[in-house]
Amino acid sequence: MIDVLDTIKQAYDKSTTQVDKIILNGKEYRISNVEYYDDTYLDGNIFGTAIGKNIDFEIENTIDLEGQEIEYLTGITTNGTIHWISLGKFIIQDVQSNNTTNISKVTATDYMLKTNIPYVSDLDYESGRVTLLNVLQEVCTKSGLTLATTSFTNSTFIVDSNQFTEETLNRQVIQAVAQVSGTVAKIRKNQLYLINPNTITTASKVFTLNSYKEAEIKRATHPINLVSLGMADIEGENITLRDETSITKNGENSLVINDNPFAYTQTKREQLITALFNAVKGFEYKSYSFKNCQGLPYLETLDKIQFKDKEGNTYDSFIFRFNNKSPNGLESTIEAPSITKATVAYQNVPSALDIAKRTEIKVDIHNQKITEVIQSIDEQSSKILEVEKTVDGVTTRVESVESQVTDITTTQAT
Repeated sequence: MIDVLDTIKQAYDKSTTQVDKIILNGKEYRISNVEYYDDTYLDGNIFGTAIGKNIDFEIENTIDLEGQEIEYLTGITTNGTIHWISLGKFIIQDVQSNNTTNISKVTATDYMLKTNIPYVSDLDYESGRVTLLNVLQEVCTKSGLTLATTSFTNSTFIVDSNQFTEETLNRQVIQAVAQVSGTVAKIRKNQLYLINPNTITTASKVFTLNSYKEAEIKRATHPINLVSLGMADIEGENITLRDETSITKNGENSLVINDNPFAYTQTKREQLITALFNAVKGFEYKSYSFKNCQGLPYLETLDKIQFKDKEGNTYDSFIFRFNNKSPNGLESTIEAPSITKATVAYQNVPSALDIAKRTEIKVDIHNQKITEVIQSIDEQSSKILEVEKTVDGVTTRVESVESQVTDITTTQAT
């Protein structure tokens, strides 16, 4: 939630006059017919999304806005005074000018737009010291963003190779990090935040539904009690953790993440899943939709809220999507759609024997290298056969339990 005075919150509850403006190169310009969109929900889920905020507005077409960066402020008038709230900086994407009306219709997106550039890394992945946090920090730096969240689930996980293709955008790397950290990526205060709604405990707003004519209370989502990391097209490659007590009570309610570039081997999925499971376990909320209601621009997506129904029952929920209109504030929408339950074939967590006998193929697209690892461990012995294939040849490494290593470099053409 944006920090504003209680008197401002009370003013919005009374639905007084709203106004809007932008700041461009230090100058202020009034705008009208504003629609402000913010969303966290995509393809049936919120975890692992990285969606930018958007605004549409109208302005006199005497102002050159093509490709410009602006700050958007919305205000409310109380006792003859306008109180302004900054909703951040936006980058102009489209300007449609009408020479007859002398009005331009403008579309702009927040700083998440900066991440729509190809992912190019200078990190030394093979050093064994690059962490998930390092990856995210580099992405932000190269996107011209400040990373506000430096502590998150699995942030210290070691990333030993670049698994992203040349077509990958920085935004997709951010999404991959958000997936394995159980977070949602959002721009707040013009910085990148990774937010885990499961850790938010304080409600930013209590809604009384008697004040809303079009308030639809939907089903309560059941707590997440099953998390799976796997490969969509490879059977048996899922690592799954379950909260059996919750499953007995509520049935299976899954968060399934497939084909994450940081979880491309079984070993890595094992390393990532416990912390991820603990981060999202038990997450639940009441889904709802408030339509044709007063917009409350000081609220932000992922804010926790409460609402009371006509019988006086209180429910916990979140803001996952809203559409604020100004000056027509009473046509706004605030809602939290239901998370769609993932349906996957049940997979047992591999036994110790399954873990001990494994063949893995690591494809390092960035460095044009394929590594095949065959590992066998029992009570008496341990042996690892590693075959590395590059454009220059094939290297075979055999390691026994005594840690005696034999390197054999062949001259086979590849």
